[in-house]
Formats: sequence, C-alpha cells, structure tokens
Amino acid sequence: FFRELLRVSELHMYIYMVVQHLCCIFCFILNSILMHFSPTDKLILEDESGRMTLCDLDESVVNSLVTGVVLAVQGTLNNDGEFSVDKENGICFPATPLQPQRELKSPSSSKFVLLVSGLEVGSSTGNPMRFQLLTDYLTGHIGLGSIKHQNLQKDIVRVIVAGNSITKQTLPTQDASAPVDKDAQKKLVAPLKQLDISLAELASAIPVDLMAGASDPVTTTLPQQPIHDCLFPHASRCESTFKKVTNPHEFTTGDAEVTFLGHSGQPIEDLLKYTKGKSPIELMEDTLKWRHVAPTAPDTLPCFPFTEFDPFILDKAQPHVYFCGNQNDFVSKLTKIDTPNGPVETRIVLVPKFSETGLVVLVDINSPTLECSTLSFDA
Repeated sequence: FFRELLRVSELHMYIYMVVQHLCCIFCFILNSILMHFSPTDKLILEDESGRMTLCDLDESVVNSLVTGVVLAVQGTLNNDGEFSVDKENGICFPATPLQPQRELKSPSSSKFVLLVSGLEVGSSTGNPMRFQLLTDYLTGHIGLGSIKHQNLQKDIVRVIVAGNSITKQTLPTQDASAPVDKDAQKKLVAPLKQLDISLAELASAIPVDLMAGASDPVTTTLPQQPIHDCLFPHASRCESTFKKVTNPHEFTTGDAEVTFLGHSGQPIEDLLKYTKGKSPIELMEDTLKWRHVAPTAPDTLPCFPFTEFDPFILDKAQPHVYFCGNQNDFVSKLTKIDTPNGPVETRIVLVPKFSETGLVVLVDINSPTLECSTLSFDA
C-alpha cells in the first residue's frame, strides 16, 4: 500500500520560492507543510494486480500510515471503484512474531547494556569534556556521584554507540577542482583521530559496538555498512572488544540472552515527515506493529536495492529491546502485544543525543521488565 500526497500547485510553488529567498528556516517549514501531508491525502492499496483507492477512513488513520506498510483491509467496493473500509476492524496488520524466551535472574544480579548516541566529536557547540567524563567513568578512572552510581560501572557489560559519533564535516568554500590544503585536512581528520583514541581507551576496558549514523564517514544508504577499520588504527587493535557494526544493528547479549534491535534514528526521522500527530515513541510502536523497521525505504529513505528479500522486515523474532538513537529526549516504554501464544513484551528506548543532553541510557538485561535508567555526564 502507498500514500498519495498532495501535489504542489503553481501558487504554492511561487510562495515557496519567495519564502526561500527570505529565510531558509521558513522555507523548511513551508516544505514540510506543502509536501509531506495534507487533508487531501489518500491511501491506495497496491499489489501485483493493480491499485485501489481506500475511502471512508478517518483523517487520523490516513495521517498515521505511510508508503510501504503491509496490511489487509476489510470492506466493500463502491460504485466509484473505491474500496470502502469498515469502521471497526477494517485494517489488519501482520501478526506479531514469536519472541525468544529469556532466563530471568534475581534482582540482585543486575547487568546493564549502555546505549549512547550523538557523540558528535568535533562539534563547535558541544562540550568535549562530556565524552571524556564518560570514557573515564567506564574505564574506572573516576566515580560518579553516589556510591550506587560508582558501583554501576562494574555491572555494565556492553556499550552500544548508536550513530552520529562524528559531527558533520564541511569543506571550506573554494573551487571544487582545487585540492584541499593541509590545514583544512587536519581540521577534517582531527575529530576522527580524537574519537579513535577515546574508543581505543573504552574498548580496552569494556566491549564496544560502533554503529554508523547520518553524519559518520560511511554511505548514507541503509543498511549502513560498518565504518572502515583504517579510520580507527588504535581502536581496531582491540579485535575482541571493539566491533564496527551495521545500522540497523541486532545482537543478543547476557546469560538471559536478551535480543536487541535498533538503529541510529534515520527511519523515525523520515516517518515524522509523513505522519501527523505522532511522536517518535509512537512511531517506534507502529514499526513493531507493522513488522518493518524502515517502511519508507526506498521511496523516501535511501537504501540498497534488494530484489530477493527485505532486510528491514521483522520476520524471525520480536526483539526484547528496540532502540532508536539521536533523539531529542530520553523516552522508554514497555509495549505489550497479545498473541495466541501469550503476551509479547518489548522495551522501546529513545536514546538522546549525548552532545546536547550529556545523557546515556542503561538497560538492565536481568530485570523482568528490562528497566531503563539514565546517567548524566555534564562538565
């Protein structure tokens, strides 16, 4: 199924061009209003045999669905050749997949996975001391506040860096054919060298998974491939504890075999452009319901062309923890879905940008409900 959006009229285009010359911020707002959703949007069901417009749907339903969602509809065909969807139970989504059982431990044996995103090393607006404090804390060089927080460090079993570790780099304005001078080259690689040294220090004390993000030196198409070893000459020496992984990233950890699945935020950022009245945590729930991590790819979210399968479909198992990096705020929610085999629970976590908030997220993998908490690093 896909969603047909309003086409921009000539008048709107004229207004768009005028505002573009006035202010780029207003241009962005106008683009969002005119291009991404409107009261005249329609939902169209499509398969190999053809297309059919869906009608008699509430505006809230139209504004909550995006192109790429797989669903079934129940209703009747009207005289105009449109499909009238039933008001109750008219839209059906795929059944929730099974979830691996995990062995629960006693509350006294808490173990944590630390989630951090948006380090943005090299940013002119961020505080570089925050990342240094985090590194010193995880390597045991400093404590943090109370005795309880100091004891947490020894119970952290894994660190996940969920994208945007390097700030977005821009070359100085110059002739495109001219070579980049040495001073500009040093400025461009300085954040990468700093990140390499810090990650090497971290990986010497604790396992680290490094995911790519929108601002990192990798291709932007999803799934993003691991950042190359040559960019981390120091950290790559820790072969057993430092892993460059894809985005999205899925792994299982701990004696309880807790399954994590997450990405660096691009799918949710794209969904926000085409839905109305939805928060990031609600969209994360929706992608679980749709059983698709990135439904708008490849239509509006760039991804590799796959002909035999879709790597973003949740076809094997429902994750225990589902996280999204580079968000404005920390939000956590335990979502529960009833299935014929019993309820399936997933802990959804929005990981805030570390460079702006100084917050990291701790997920207790031995907790019955996978409880989350935050630690603040502010210098």
